[in-house]
Amino acid sequence: MTKTNNLNNDGTIKPSATKNKMFQSQELYRLIIEGIKDYAIFMLDTQGNIVTWNLGAERIKGYKADEIIGKHFSTFYTQDALDSDFPQYELTQAKLKGRFEDEGWRVRKDGTRIWANVVITAVYDRSGHHIGFAKVTRDLSERRKNEELMFKNRELQRINTDLDNFIYTASHDLKSPVINLEGLVEVLKDDLGPNQHIAVLDRISNSITRLKSVIDDLSDIVRLQSGVTGREPVIIHELIDEILENLSEQIQKSNAQISVDLDEYTLEHYSRKNLRSVLYNLMSNALKYAAPDRRPEIKITAGMAEPGLLKLSIADNGLGLTATQKSKIFTMYKRMHTHVEGSGLGLYIVKRILENNGDRIEVESEVDKGTTFNIFFRF
Repeated sequence: MTKTNNLNNDGTIKPSATKNKMFQSQELYRLIIEGIKDYAIFMLDTQGNIVTWNLGAERIKGYKADEIIGKHFSTFYTQDALDSDFPQYELTQAKLKGRFEDEGWRVRKDGTRIWANVVITAVYDRSGHHIGFAKVTRDLSERRKNEELMFKNRELQRINTDLDNFIYTASHDLKSPVINLEGLVEVLKDDLGPNQHIAVLDRISNSITRLKSVIDDLSDIVRLQSGVTGREPVIIHELIDEILENLSEQIQKSNAQISVDLDEYTLEHYSRKNLRSVLYNLMSNALKYAAPDRRPEIKITAGMAEPGLLKLSIADNGLGLTATQKSKIFTMYKRMHTHVEGSGLGLYIVKRILENNGDRIEVESEVDKGTTFNIFFRF
């Protein structure tokens, strides 16, 4: 087997060997550039026409080599950029300063836009003659999308903070004048004596009571936002019994039939006050929104939906909800039935309490059949 000798007798490299090595180096460079998929790397002539194309350019821009080579690189620019002659400005700056870098919108073959980082570098031959430009494009659409989401999240946090401050201020500042107004109405009743404008005064008193209820609900929202609640073990059936005792007057008045089927379940690390608010709201709603033509029936059950997930259900045979009402039922200030007094905040607060604790609530309902609220606790 013979071995090729690339050296002259004086030890220098033969010209043919140098050319071969240069060819191999150029071929390797070409293969590397053409194989890169994460960057669009291509050459432009001095006028900005495309002369080379790699796999990354095909992936990012959407054009195959035979579709785009020979066309002007302004093909990738938006109409606004074309109207301002921005592609030519890029080439002028790249030739003047050696390179030009920019981020902006570019247009793919299918018409969709991408946010791209673009670097254009002026290319010269060994004699210093300008022969064109090298253009490298990186698709930053995902990064921009994440930045926009982060910006929107910051804006939402700012808005939420402003709302929290407003709600806190409103609920705090309104309490004192409402209490004073309530006291003045009672004084006025005493001064006027019986049967003197009593109907009007009663309406004023009822309005004050509703206003106090709204203020209390707003205070609950602020408390939820701040997350300031004590946590302790809560035995569910004991809390249910306590709530039923508190609702005994409404239960007796409506002649409601209450069925409770609960095992010994304890939530080990929960705010008793918050859980009481959730259950009281749902159970009192079941009484308030009873169907007028039948005896109210409320069933409260609990069991393991799956390992680590406790399901507590409160079902009634009341008015029920339409599909549209179901989709809006946990929205702030949305009231599904207006014949009963309410602030439209109760179920919103219920959902917030549960979600803040990593739990969830779902609703099943049928008009004139009844409604079931299913609460899922991590257990």
